[in-house]
Amino acid sequence: MAGHWIRIAPDGCVHGSVLEDYVGPLTEDAHKQFTPKVADRRAEAAEGWRHELVSNSEWKQRAERCLRGKCGHAGIGRAIEDVQLPEVAS
Repeated sequence: MAGHWIRIAPDGCVHGSVLEDYVGPLTEDAHKQFTPKVADRRAEAAEGWRHELVSNSEWKQRAERCLRGKCGHAGIGRAIEDVQLPEVAS
């Protein structure tokens, strides 16, 4: 069963999620999905942004509250952009 890639801010708050099936198994590909420009990815890595592959149950524990805006993280005041996912043929 495929998992979820989660995008984690330096303060530990999850700011995004995408299914592994769309992105693949590599951390670098997950980061590219959220942040297309190389320079921006380097800056984010230096700031402490991370991407982790988690199971469905771990996603519920770690990501759901953050993504619904119900976590206790302070946030870093950075705008998060929507990411267009590629169409998947059935």
